[in-house]
Amino acid sequence: MRRDLAIVVAEEVSVAEVLDCVRQAGGALLRDLQLFDVYRGQGIDSGKKSLALGLLFQASSSTLVDSQVEALVTGITDRLGVELRASLRV
Repeated sequence: MRRDLAIVVAEEVSVAEVLDCVRQAGGALLRDLQLFDVYRGQGIDSGKKSLALGLLFQASSSTLVDSQVEALVTGITDRLGVELRASLRV
């Protein structure tokens, strides 16, 4: 299952920090993680940037259901918020 996430972080937060945090929070079911956009400009506060991430989840021994993936995404966004003060872009 694929999910896309757009988060807003402070400029000083590196992409590597964000990707590491997502990988740790995603655990073994997170099979692939790609940064596909960095945006600064209208709609994003000064001193911040928006990062768009593609996440691919897959279980080797079972079929994932939406509720499992949503729980993982919630865990990832919660951890990004706590560790990097990231917020979901709306």
